[in-house]
Amino acid sequence: MQTLESIAKRKSTRDFDPSRSVPDEVVDTIVKAGCQAPIGGNQRDSLHLTVCRSRDILDEINRATAAAMKIEPRDFFYGAPAAVFVSAAPKQMAPSVEYANAACVIENMLIAATDAGVDNIYLWGAVQALGRNPELCAKMGILEGFKPVSAAALGYSLSGSPEPRELSVSLSTNYI
Repeated sequence: MQTLESIAKRKSTRDFDPSRSVPDEVVDTIVKAGCQAPIGGNQRDSLHLTVCRSRDILDEINRATAAAMKIEPRDFFYGAPAAVFVSAAPKQMAPSVEYANAACVIENMLIAATDAGVDNIYLWGAVQALGRNPELCAKMGILEGFKPVSAAALGYSLSGSPEPRELSVSLSTNYI
């Protein structure tokens, strides 16, 4: 698939087939694509990736998220059999750059996943609840001094992969 075709086809999936796992080599390729993202100041040591295939851990994050939001528990991963979490160590020289860096990593992974025929979604809400749970972060192997800032859920949609959309300028834009 061509890059622009992958971008045009990428769509957030909210109905993953929990019984259909993504092959290890495909997940590894997706993670490698994330590692090629531009990082502000090239401070690659300020990011950490955690690949989670444990349904038990994802369910624990679901419960922690629902408790933090004071809502009924639900699956914030939409049944995805895998998720890649991006954690960051905040940098004093560039406050909040970790969010921009994580977004670049996630975007690379989402496009690579789409290119590989893997459906996906960018996650933020459940990750914020995870970041407020040091015990769960430790259980996931998130490094000390790092906080989870975003994640990509990976799997295969129950309703099938989306068709490519036509690329268009759909955000407010001006040219000078």
